[in-house]
Amino acid sequence: MKRIKKLRDFILINNMLSIIIPLILVGLLATPIIYDYLRKDMDQKNTMIAATIAQRMADFMDDSFQELEQINDLLDDGTLKDETTIQRYLNGMLENSDSIEGFEILDGQGIVKNTAPQNANILGANRTGQPFFTEPKATGKPFVSSSFISQQTGQPTITIAIPHGDGVLVAYLNLEEISMLSGNHIRTFGDTVTVAITDGNGVFISHPDITKVFQREIEANYQAIHPEAKTGDQIHAFTYEGKTAMVSHADVINADWHVFVYESYDSIYGALRSFVGMMLLFTLLLVLLSRFVARLVFKDINHSFGELNRQTKEIAAGDYHPIDTDNRFDEFDQLTTNFNGMVASVKERDDALKVLAYYDPQTRLPNAAYLTEQLSQLIQNNEGKIAVICFDIHNFKRINDTYGPSFGDKILEMMGARLLALNCAHGFVARINGSNFIRVLTELEQADDALVEIERLQGVLNHAMTYHENNVYLRFHVGIAIYPDDALDVEELLQYANTAADIAKQQGRRSQHAFFESAMKQNLIRNMTLENSMRSALTNNEFFLQYQPQIDVRNKKIRGFEALIRWDHPQLGRVSPLEFIHIAETTGMIVPIGAWVLETACRQIVAINRKMATELMISVNVSPVQLSQENFPAMVAEVLKRCKLEPSLLELEITENLFINSFEEASSIFKSLKAIGIRMSLDDFGTGYSSLAYLKNLPIDTLKIDQAFTRDLLIRKSNENLMESIIMMAHILHMDVIVEGVEELEQLDCLKIYQCDHVQGYYFSRPIDESQLEALLNQLIDAQAQDLD
Repeated sequence: MKRIKKLRDFILINNMLSIIIPLILVGLLATPIIYDYLRKDMDQKNTMIAATIAQRMADFMDDSFQELEQINDLLDDGTLKDETTIQRYLNGMLENSDSIEGFEILDGQGIVKNTAPQNANILGANRTGQPFFTEPKATGKPFVSSSFISQQTGQPTITIAIPHGDGVLVAYLNLEEISMLSGNHIRTFGDTVTVAITDGNGVFISHPDITKVFQREIEANYQAIHPEAKTGDQIHAFTYEGKTAMVSHADVINADWHVFVYESYDSIYGALRSFVGMMLLFTLLLVLLSRFVARLVFKDINHSFGELNRQTKEIAAGDYHPIDTDNRFDEFDQLTTNFNGMVASVKERDDALKVLAYYDPQTRLPNAAYLTEQLSQLIQNNEGKIAVICFDIHNFKRINDTYGPSFGDKILEMMGARLLALNCAHGFVARINGSNFIRVLTELEQADDALVEIERLQGVLNHAMTYHENNVYLRFHVGIAIYPDDALDVEELLQYANTAADIAKQQGRRSQHAFFESAMKQNLIRNMTLENSMRSALTNNEFFLQYQPQIDVRNKKIRGFEALIRWDHPQLGRVSPLEFIHIAETTGMIVPIGAWVLETACRQIVAINRKMATELMISVNVSPVQLSQENFPAMVAEVLKRCKLEPSLLELEITENLFINSFEEASSIFKSLKAIGIRMSLDDFGTGYSSLAYLKNLPIDTLKIDQAFTRDLLIRKSNENLMESIIMMAHILHMDVIVEGVEELEQLDCLKIYQCDHVQGYYFSRPIDESQLEALLNQLIDAQAQDLD
């Protein structure tokens, strides 16, 4: 429930609640009583209607039977003794009766002797199979049939019959008269009730919807209502024509008919709604009266609150003026005096908070909030070209790691002092985070004018920072974004300047700078597309593996294959691993992708070994991110078990950057993996942070020499000597050597002289799909056999 914040509203609401709640309680208590009264009244009324109609139906049937009895008496005393007299009398009765539509006189054999109206087709007909003949003759009692549609009149009809001598007197009654009788009676009670009359089987013989009678429909609630009616419970609620209705019931005792009177509960609800409406109207009038009286009472209080509220809004907007003390009440005067004292204190603190909110306490330069606000204002004022220059200290983390965080803080403080001392006209300098600074330069005539400012900043910041006798020289990577050439809003300008600084950092030259270009934006978009797509690429089977063989230099025997991941992007086409592996490592997606590569490669080598009766190895590249997972060794063991691959046939290839952060951690990972029985390979040797300590102290089985060495192998003799030395060193350390990038026969011959163990490259095969493995194996095996011959 929303909290009431105004005293005036609080008092008004409480005053109204004191009226509304009692009225609601009265309504809650009175409504069930009224509802029960209305329900009983409805039941009494409907029971009376049902009983009245049932009596009328009984009288109707009695009258009809009396007419048959009258005919019977006249036949017995001989008044009606010839055919002509009988026919004339029957025709006369038909003319005077609204309900009887025909008579038949049957003899003892069920033969029709007389009819009215006279019908030659019926005279002489045999009725022995009809219930209206058999039952009165057998029981000697009157008979009433179920309803049917008369073939002669097409109307709903019933037959009644009484015994006559050896024969039977039969009358056909038109049920339309019954419907008219019940309908005329219902109109006396209004149109809120519906009356239906059924026979003993529940078939309608009277209903407001005459089609139900013609179609001989059965009352849907017949079985549910009729038995219960005999228990004395006179209140029944049933669903009737989609509404909840009360049903009353009465029997027509001399015809086995049943009268059902339905009345929807809507009539009760309508009466309740009228009652509730009157209560609500009465409540509304009382509330309005209460509100009017309360406003008169609290008018003066509202005036004082309004004045206080108006003036405090002005103070909240930054206008720290004293509030006027012209109030009608002493309590408000005291409140105003105290508030003015508080305003004076807040003004002093606000000035101090602005410094904290917009300035970095460490460098005393403007901070990110100041930068965003001021740069946005400059753009709104359309100050012409604006350069956003991002300069980031290169490897500032290394300074903190080497000398400690307090030393790094002091360097930042000294840097802030130099920038404050520098007259940064036409704009300002801000520190946005960590070692990242932004120079906003206004009033540019052309983009290259920013280079002059960059040189000025470098001239100040390139001098050594000295603290505790330690001299530190800072290097900066600078990125420049120009408004409005590159972007039109603050967020994009800062993003693009940072992107340009990252590009400058990748180029690696001292104090390198870079202007933002549209190609950089496309690269950002492409990287984001790859990152987003990578999350569904595994599920969509967009990754696949290719395999490149590793060949024994001495006999050209196949050692095994290196599994190489490929990505067939649905929109971008083939994406190079050099492009997407870095993104996968950054996002952590390399973990599930690497697990998929490992299991797919293991299953493939098991399949090819089983089919070709070989024992080929499979080499799988593993990312440092994968190896940092605590459960990585257990996952590898589980994959080997699931694929049924011998551990000695799996070789994991790692790169030297695994050892950058912690040699001890890398050593522990190697021991866990070697305990499984797999082989370990050091990939791309010579391109990273190569160290003999890695080779000497780690259980490395294979040394893979990068193709950069192979490419220059035959150009200079020194390259050959270097290759020979690396191979010799690896053999001394009991390692196998695989040389990558072998594309020419001369390279292969040279490596054979240097006793290289295995080679891998285009000379033997490019990476191929799994569907080509069998053909390549057969080709290499045939080539090996020819060399042996």
